[in-house]
Amino acid sequence: MNKVLLLTAIASCLSACATYDASSIENRMDETRSAVPATWQVSMAAAQNPQDWQSLFSDPLLREYLARASASNFDIEQAEARLRGSEARLKLSSAALRPTINANLSASGFSAIGDDFTISDSFDNGLSARWDPDIFGANKARVRQASAFLDVQNANTERLRRVISAQTAVAYVRAVEADQQLELALENLDFLRETRRISTARFEAGDIARDDLSLSELEYENAQASVQTLEQGARDARRAIDILMGGFGSDDLRVSKTLPAAVRLSANPPSQILAARFDIAAARAALAAEVAAIEGVNADDWPQLTLSGGLGGGGASLGTLFDPEDYILSLSTALLGNIFDGGRNDAQIEAAEAEVDVALSNYAQTLRDAVFDVNSAFDRITTLERSLASLNRARSSADTALRLAKIKYDLGETILVDVLTVQRRVNSIKSSRIRTERQLIEAQIAAYLALGGNV
Repeated sequence: MNKVLLLTAIASCLSACATYDASSIENRMDETRSAVPATWQVSMAAAQNPQDWQSLFSDPLLREYLARASASNFDIEQAEARLRGSEARLKLSSAALRPTINANLSASGFSAIGDDFTISDSFDNGLSARWDPDIFGANKARVRQASAFLDVQNANTERLRRVISAQTAVAYVRAVEADQQLELALENLDFLRETRRISTARFEAGDIARDDLSLSELEYENAQASVQTLEQGARDARRAIDILMGGFGSDDLRVSKTLPAAVRLSANPPSQILAARFDIAAARAALAAEVAAIEGVNADDWPQLTLSGGLGGGGASLGTLFDPEDYILSLSTALLGNIFDGGRNDAQIEAAEAEVDVALSNYAQTLRDAVFDVNSAFDRITTLERSLASLNRARSSADTALRLAKIKYDLGETILVDVLTVQRRVNSIKSSRIRTERQLIEAQIAAYLALGGNV
């Protein structure tokens, strides 16, 4: 027993040498974080940000679809299953820190054929225990690695929830826009049908040449094709919503007649925003996992100490099963170390260090991508807001032009074709305005996701 204590003490003294010094990794992470700009490239207007995706929009149908997607999306379901698998692997790693206890019990009976079938019996039983005190921390390093991988999976799952919400919202606003654009296209098609009728009558009367009639027919057929494309786009957008909600791609989902109102977002300083993003949390956890992997490989290069013991016995008769004299208690220890492995462990350490460098680079890249996402989204919001203001002014001017054209037509100063031409231009501006409103909402969605999509 004294020898066991002596070996344990020696191993404990050597354990200080087996701990991986991660200070250089911490320094490099600090340098990466300190490189993040203190302010955004674009100005941020003061606003009250919504607390979740449902409160981001005022559309009740969209809120319903967001809730259904969160509850039934298959990507989220698979991510949650992977998360449970990561939790189980952490439990498996943690089990290596605890003793293993086994028990056995067997009994047998026999009789010689010529012995009047007199049965003799015997038994064998025992308890055995084995424990690795993990002097050099190899098992603890694997537990830290499994815990870090669980953090990675948890962060990726939370990130995915927000991505699915963003995709659902984008599909919804595109479906609404497609309906509005289709309505305008049908109205425009009626104008072109009337224009073609008038052009045909004027051609037959000799007022216009054949090329003018052909141009009118060309515009009408082109509008017909646009209507077909818009109808297909509206069905596709609805299918996308239904797939995100776990359906089979139904194309008859209800959507609102108007686009949801775009919200105004603001952003805290980069240091606060980046701390809330789950992709950055996943990158940090992945780096922690690789550091733990190095520590584990380093610890594997040291001897392994195991303690074991057993209590067992056997007898020629089951009647002595509870007789203490038939039992033996044993204790043992073992120290197993690798003397020569052909450089295998050194190569594993080099590979683990390379993976740490990859994780550090990925962490740095993720930070930069996050800063880019926020700057780009808010820059696009500002640009689209200005474009929308210009289109609103253009629409006002177009409405005035159409009103004056109708007055001239009523006074006989112009022909109906000219009025219809102005009407088509008005509809073209309306179409651009609807498209820009949809793009603005999508930019708001992208900005909310870039800010972390907090819930």
